[in-house]
Amino acid sequence: MGALEVSSPAPMLRVLKVTLAMLVGVVLNLAAVLLLLEATWRIEMMENEPLRGAAILGTLIAGVVLLLGGVYLYTRLAVLLFGRETRAAV
Repeated sequence: MGALEVSSPAPMLRVLKVTLAMLVGVVLNLAAVLLLLEATWRIEMMENEPLRGAAILGTLIAGVVLLLGGVYLYTRLAVLLFGRETRAAV
């Protein structure tokens, strides 16, 4: 037990992984929301009512797919990053 003990980089690496996973999740969902906002803005400018209705339906479907896809990818990334550590600890 000397004055200079070398600690393992594992806790710092875990913090880096958590930060990276959170940033990826936030960026994915923010990009999806901004894309949907732009689509909504363009749809509101349409003058053709039947085409506007179809575009609104398409935006709703795209919103569900984009946001659920972002959550799925974020969850999958978290499992890939932290899944091995949990299995190794058991």
